[in-house]
Amino acid sequence: MFKRYLKRVTAIVLAGILAFSLAACGSSNDGEGKSEKKESSEKFKIGLSNAYMGNDWRQIMCSVAEWTAKQEPYASKIDFDIVQSDNSPEAQLASIQTMIDGGYDAILIDPSSTTALDSVIEEAIDAGIVVVVFDQSVETDAPYKIQTDCVKRAQIGAGYIVEMLGGKGKASGNVIMDLGLSGASMAEQEYNAAKEVLEAEAGIKIVGTYESSYEQGSTYTGVSSALTAADTIHAVWTQGPMTGVVQAFQDAGKEPPVIVGGGYGVYNGDALTMLDGGYDGLVWLSGMPGMSALAIETAYKVLSGEEDVVKDNTINDLYLASNNADTIHELEGVTVNKLQEGENCWKNQDASFGWPVVPTDFALQPEISDIFK
Repeated sequence: MFKRYLKRVTAIVLAGILAFSLAACGSSNDGEGKSEKKESSEKFKIGLSNAYMGNDWRQIMCSVAEWTAKQEPYASKIDFDIVQSDNSPEAQLASIQTMIDGGYDAILIDPSSTTALDSVIEEAIDAGIVVVVFDQSVETDAPYKIQTDCVKRAQIGAGYIVEMLGGKGKASGNVIMDLGLSGASMAEQEYNAAKEVLEAEAGIKIVGTYESSYEQGSTYTGVSSALTAADTIHAVWTQGPMTGVVQAFQDAGKEPPVIVGGGYGVYNGDALTMLDGGYDGLVWLSGMPGMSALAIETAYKVLSGEEDVVKDNTINDLYLASNNADTIHELEGVTVNKLQEGENCWKNQDASFGWPVVPTDFALQPEISDIFK
């Protein structure tokens, strides 16, 4: 029928229709099926699916995304919103399904599960929607991905504990470990990576675990319970909060042990806690919440037809600080910086403060007041 119709039109109309037909083809994750159908005056519709707001990191992540979307070139080219759901794979899957039906050109996802969202992600891509997964990972290779090297971070933290407890081959002591956030792929990867390093030392015993959910309250409760696992705890490896660890030991009438932790959302408060108390420990800053800004950039580039957009982007953003940097200067090639107020922790900033929130080579650089209000 289409061929018969073409015979009835002029050559000029024929060329126009063919051009439109070619532009409308395609449903892969390169965004061609969506981007080229847009008129020059139309905006790309981009949404961020988030399933958890229970810690400061997620709130900062959302703030960075909202700020980025209001800056050029995005402000005049995209309509952006954040779609929140309950922290369960089922709820987020249903939310993403609604976004697919809602005509989004791109969906950015901080996933609540490693596997449960694979089918809906692939459905979105089959529908011609650009999908960018960031922060946590998923098993399917179909979407664009942005994440930090959480395994290296975990190994370095565990290695620090080994050094503090006597050194490789000689370390001994009882250790409590943090399981992180239930359902988060990164949490499981970090835990397993650190556990492998610690279990390689015959003298180290992992006597207890807890689930911090990356926030201080759950850390305090979990560590307080785990303290009963042994008379003496020599180290605590956390996936984030450290202040809750210190408070749990103090309230139990015990001296805080070696502690590893930190991260965006808790970094400044934890660094100040460690500095003011003079405690042995390693504070890390990694996993920039500005991954959401990179996700917007990635989706926009793909929708705009740019080629060679990085499909799997791993950010190297690890920063380390400690009171005993004079003793341990470096861990696996990463410098350990001396904790200093005004240099890498700030008493005039909130506990959740950590800077920068986006990579220093990112085109848009927010001011502190743009994100922390």
